[in-house]
Amino acid sequence: MARLLRNIFSLRQCKCLFVSVLLVCAVMVLVALKLHPDLVKAPFYHEISNNALTSGGKTQTFPNKERVDQQAGDSDWTDSVQFLPHTEPIVTSTGGQAIKGYKAFATQNLENVVNSGPIFYHQKVPSYYPASPIARGDTPGGETQSIARPIGNLPENVYISQGAAPVNPKDTPIFVPERRLVHFDLKGAPPKIDYLQQLIPLLVQLGGTGLLIEYEDMFPYDGVLKSIAATNHYTRAEIRSLLKVAEAYKLEVIPLVQTFGHLEYALKLPQFSHLRENPSVPQALCPSQNESFVLIQNLVDQIMSLHEGSKFLHIGCDEVFHMAECAICSLKPKDDIFLSHVHRVASYVTSKYKVKPIIWDDMLRHMTAAALDDAKLGDLVEPMVWVYAEDVYRFAGSYVFDRYAQVFPSFWISSAFKGAFGETMIVPDVTRHLENNLNWLDVGRTESPKFRQGLRGLAITGWQRYDHFSNLCELLPAAIPSLAVNLLTTSRGYYNQSLAPSLYKALSCQKAPRYEKIPELRTSRSDRFLHEKMTMCFFPGAHFFKSTGRILRLEKEIEEFVLLTTKRKGWLTEYSVRHNYSSPARIDELLRDLPYLSGSLNAVAKQTMDMLKHIFDIHTVSEWMEQKLLPLFEKLDRIQMDAATLRSQKYWPVRPLKLFDGWQQYGLNFGSVFNLNETQFSTRH
Repeated sequence: MARLLRNIFSLRQCKCLFVSVLLVCAVMVLVALKLHPDLVKAPFYHEISNNALTSGGKTQTFPNKERVDQQAGDSDWTDSVQFLPHTEPIVTSTGGQAIKGYKAFATQNLENVVNSGPIFYHQKVPSYYPASPIARGDTPGGETQSIARPIGNLPENVYISQGAAPVNPKDTPIFVPERRLVHFDLKGAPPKIDYLQQLIPLLVQLGGTGLLIEYEDMFPYDGVLKSIAATNHYTRAEIRSLLKVAEAYKLEVIPLVQTFGHLEYALKLPQFSHLRENPSVPQALCPSQNESFVLIQNLVDQIMSLHEGSKFLHIGCDEVFHMAECAICSLKPKDDIFLSHVHRVASYVTSKYKVKPIIWDDMLRHMTAAALDDAKLGDLVEPMVWVYAEDVYRFAGSYVFDRYAQVFPSFWISSAFKGAFGETMIVPDVTRHLENNLNWLDVGRTESPKFRQGLRGLAITGWQRYDHFSNLCELLPAAIPSLAVNLLTTSRGYYNQSLAPSLYKALSCQKAPRYEKIPELRTSRSDRFLHEKMTMCFFPGAHFFKSTGRILRLEKEIEEFVLLTTKRKGWLTEYSVRHNYSSPARIDELLRDLPYLSGSLNAVAKQTMDMLKHIFDIHTVSEWMEQKLLPLFEKLDRIQMDAATLRSQKYWPVRPLKLFDGWQQYGLNFGSVFNLNETQFSTRH
């Protein structure tokens, strides 16, 4: 039917028909609202009471049925914290001091900021079965419990409180990592500091306990490293302000600095190029050169100068693709080279800064426990096992954890909320990321008892580039729904209908029937990006997230248009353009939808630029638009130019047309195959 309508009506006519139907529906809605005015009332989950915001600097209150009373004499922790300016009215804390914050988060006591239900460490909750009474949320009240435990390093008198999780004796105990870090990858599309600060209350509300910050070239290096820093790097004052807000919200901050591979941002430069393991590839440094270690020392020292209170330092060491390639290193086994370098770096970090180094584990997985033990890494570093695919055990089998448990007292695990399923994606597939995180919880529950000190924590990564030279992955504001779903899930240890209020409240969603149920990500992929579900949510960057749905639809329309005009139809193909041979009438027919597509793309580009300018600087906005939108402009431009050339033709040659003269570069000699001498071939040409 759709194909029949396409043959009868043009795309523009279909759009007009669709708009007409929408207008009729709009009129019907207006009539309904006229008859029933109460239908327009749609309070927000985070809505402040009518008397909450008044003028005159009076002390305001916020409704909270599950407020936890503070001990006598405790002062409001927000009184000593300066929050970011925002567009909402100024309100006051319980201490009477006027303060500001994103969506009024900063104006509430800590338990109200977090406000996302109790964390049930090793309690029991139902598995997610949509057809079961528990999953539907209609479990009898007698089957619930309300044991709440403190989260992270929050004050002892403050609990995350909101409803208890249902209990079913047949369910397995849930597993919640003690530390739940959110990864900020700043080597691509670094957001403005105030945007990152706006996200911190949201992360705490969803159960996050810390940040894993990877600066790469956005750190303000100076001295001998000054040339490494990007020209638009953060200032030291900006980084301190971010760390100050994180500290105010009791978030642990762990810096990440690469110390072996993924050093492209330094090794690409002339002054450090001699430190490459492979002279042609600036991916990994040569550990046999003393200058290489000096470079690492300088990187670590400058990073740690702004992270003096950190208990951990992530030293990277993943994906060292080039080892044992230089004249010196080639004489040694690769594993020995890797273990020796890691031991040297970790020893330096431990002795000078008294912190525990963390390393990515992928370069260790094939090694035996004896090799790791001989290298004496067990007392020096903690491995962070990373797998971003749904099937964790496929890439890190149980035997890997058996081996690690013989060497390391504890370990970390790492999942992802974006930047894992394609280098050029615009918005993350929440369904796949959720499965990855849920499977990691199962793996953590199973494997942590093998280690003497158990699991140290989980890092949910959000990669912005696959490496320094790669294109941009999903921008951070486009991944906030994915981050919210996965952080809340790993903070509770499960994913079911009981999470709906906490999820939608954190994302500032309107109170509507659609938000009474959790997204059906495990039973359906129809809304795997959550575009449909999040239409009435207003988290930081929500406008851009919603626009990615329109961008994807427009991209699909343009790709289909290009395929139709240049491949499926026979009048604007590459052959037609090469020989300047086609029907002007057919060309006009093919281009009926071109003005609509060009106009829509131009409008989307302008809207994108306007939305992103508040979150990123001009360089990031331009780079993202050049990678995602410019190719669409160029495809439409090429069609328009080729069509103009074909339509300008007034006279056409008789057939057969001239022979293509470029076959010889592909090793095809038409003259010899068809027994034509050079003169005959050139004549036919």
